[in-house]
Amino acid sequence: MGKGIDSKFVHYGIRMEDLATIEAICAKYDLDADWIKENILRQYHAKRVDVIEMSDEDTEAIIKNAIQQIR
Repeated sequence: MGKGIDSKFVHYGIRMEDLATIEAICAKYDLDADWIKENILRQYHAKRVDVIEMSDEDTEAIIKNAIQQIR
């Protein structure tokens, strides 16, 4: 296994193995994993980098904003 920075962690704040689990769950329930990565995970990671300590309300707001995009 190569050493270095995991690009999935840099983009989403989630390790590659965990992202594979998310993708498997999305496949099982016929969800678009790319949409979830872009609209929820990336925004969550960006906010977390800025704020460090996020409240549950912050997390809920990110998810609600993502859901609004598909309505």
